[in-house]
Amino acid sequence: MKKKRIIKIIVSTFISAAMVIMPGCTSSETAKTDFSIITTIFPQYDFARKIAGDTADVTLLLTPGSESHSYEPTPKDIARIQKADLFIYNGGESEVWVDEILKSSSNKDMKILKLMDCVDLLEEDSEEDHHEHETEYDEHIFTSLRNSEKLIENIQNAMSEVKPDNSELYKSNADKYKSELDSLDKKFTEMINGSKRRTVVFGDRFPFKYFAEDYGLECYAAFSGCSSETEASSATMSKLIDTVKNDSIPVVFHIEFSSETICRKISDATGAQIALLHSCHNISKDDLENGVSYLDLMTQNYNELEKALN
Repeated sequence: MKKKRIIKIIVSTFISAAMVIMPGCTSSETAKTDFSIITTIFPQYDFARKIAGDTADVTLLLTPGSESHSYEPTPKDIARIQKADLFIYNGGESEVWVDEILKSSSNKDMKILKLMDCVDLLEEDSEEDHHEHETEYDEHIFTSLRNSEKLIENIQNAMSEVKPDNSELYKSNADKYKSELDSLDKKFTEMINGSKRRTVVFGDRFPFKYFAEDYGLECYAAFSGCSSETEASSATMSKLIDTVKNDSIPVVFHIEFSSETICRKISDATGAQIALLHSCHNISKDDLENGVSYLDLMTQNYNELEKALN
């Protein structure tokens, strides 16, 4: 794909630059521990910091408030990755740049964890003919609480391999977080099974395929997955508006950092309210500074979805 070729060229250039600056890349950063964990997006960052406690320096590469799908690593980011003890990334189309960095890494002791290898994957919704194109899988695995429990367990195991002396602490912290996610998953199941409706409309992109699969929700969206499109076709708009009217849908959702343009058009045409359902890709700078967690975001989603379905 053209996009992959472009990313490969950009990353190769950055890798060369990173090798030049690498010796001094941490000159302005003081490590608190001797265990460096680098993560690409927010969910894995949150899981790792909760499991590690104060035993590791956990870094989130994605700048708070930025769009995860358009992220490109800087030379400094590449240098950080190549010096990490543990590198955790999601995988998928948004992170094809990772392969080039890992190929060039001279750090053979670095533990690498690709989270899309840790769960059962769903095929990405696409209008392309899969007979002519390689099958691609939806990368938004973390929108499922059940998947996230598996991700936490795999992160815990990877951390314990690097720092076996802390394995009991990591297991204890991981078990606690998994228990909290399991309790919320049960709340979602009970609420949705008893709700008035099971249809959800997104005037936006749709990164919730795994979430919808968990609870048997019927979802309609302006775009599939995390499409780069910004304008919905007139046919799509008509279908969404008709669905909201015919099924008396009271709320139309958008995702984080959205312009909400399509949502507002549907709202204007139907009278439906607008609400946020957070996909947890990334959070704002304020939320990061305030310690907002993946569990916090999914709890907010529970509250918004409960109102929308009832």
